[in-house]
Amino acid sequence: MSSEKPSRSRSSIVRGAPYLGLAIAAIVAAAMPILGALVTTNIFVVAEDDPVTEDVYVTSVRGIVDGVIDGDLTIFTGNLTINGEVTGNVQVFSTGTVRISDNARIGGSLRGAALNITISGQVASDVFASGASVVIEEAGVVDRDVMAFGGVVRVEGSVGRDLRGRMVRTVVDGTVAGDIDVATQRFEVTDNAVVEGDILYRSPVGASIGEAAAVTGTITRLPSQSNFIYGVIITVANIVSFLGFVLAGLIALVLLRSSGSRATGAVVTQPVRSFLYGTIAAVALPIAIVVSAATLVGLPVALLLVLAAVAAFIVGPVPAVTALGNRVLIRRGGLLGGFLVGAVLWRLGIWLIPVFGGVLYLIGLVLGIGGWITGFVETRRGAELPLRLLPATMTVDDGIPDDWEPPLAGPAS
Repeated sequence: MSSEKPSRSRSSIVRGAPYLGLAIAAIVAAAMPILGALVTTNIFVVAEDDPVTEDVYVTSVRGIVDGVIDGDLTIFTGNLTINGEVTGNVQVFSTGTVRISDNARIGGSLRGAALNITISGQVASDVFASGASVVIEEAGVVDRDVMAFGGVVRVEGSVGRDLRGRMVRTVVDGTVAGDIDVATQRFEVTDNAVVEGDILYRSPVGASIGEAAAVTGTITRLPSQSNFIYGVIITVANIVSFLGFVLAGLIALVLLRSSGSRATGAVVTQPVRSFLYGTIAAVALPIAIVVSAATLVGLPVALLLVLAAVAAFIVGPVPAVTALGNRVLIRRGGLLGGFLVGAVLWRLGIWLIPVFGGVLYLIGLVLGIGGWITGFVETRRGAELPLRLLPATMTVDDGIPDDWEPPLAGPAS
């Protein structure tokens, strides 16, 4: 591990933080179908007396790790609590709270997004996190860097190297062994704080520095743009919308696995027809809503069509996104693996390409809607499932050859 201090030029990383996190997620998702199996469950529990000796990939309502995971943990969940140990990295995408308890330990890095992230245990490498609040409590230890963006970031424990990020409020009440480089609305360094490097902050107002705070390096303030809060809100909204799309897509593919497989197969094998069907639906649906709502009798129909339009807007792109991931993984990722990889790549394209991003979204939406239409029709007809798109856990292979014959009975004893 190098002892050289990072230069302030690296502060440009803050502006690209969302994209860095999503790129990391893309790499993790791409490796997932090869390295382990995806677990879909209501409550995911690793008991104290039942260690797991492989990488784990989970979608769940709640996750509890009381024991040991000897590998990486990648989880899409509501709430996650780690009381035990994960020897590798933890990638978490949560709609609720993530808590690393007092005696918990993560041997690698903690990366992800959640409403609230609280660290009271040890993270042996880096923390890359986004949320309404990211708190390193007094007992919490992060051995390397902390990169955070979102709402409130509070450091009461120990950070082994640098603290960087973009947040509304930043409070340092513990120890930072390296530099602090943040863009924030409010910046506070309390009397209990120890900062062994330099402090560089961008803020519309001056920082509150405690008289007893121990700051070894220099303290420098740079001006902040007036639309800072707006930028933070947009960044967090983008992440939340991405997580919502991923969760909605996983639920749709699990509940409608037959139609979803056929819909993805239609996009892969017949993209022109799928795009044509999607275009017709996108044009006809608003017209049908207006015509139905024009009469009192047609209002219930209009309401159903509006609900269908909302559902199409949310999960419409899923088959096209899954087909993209399926192509990238060379048809090895299965339905869910292909969707996760495709979702990350699709959203990266939308966010990183200023003009073409909107066109890319419309292409995915129209193709996906056309795929769903084909998938529902083929499901009703009982068409053959494209098994190559399904993960191994969703297919059955009895392994019995066609020419197999039962053995002859032996002589009676």
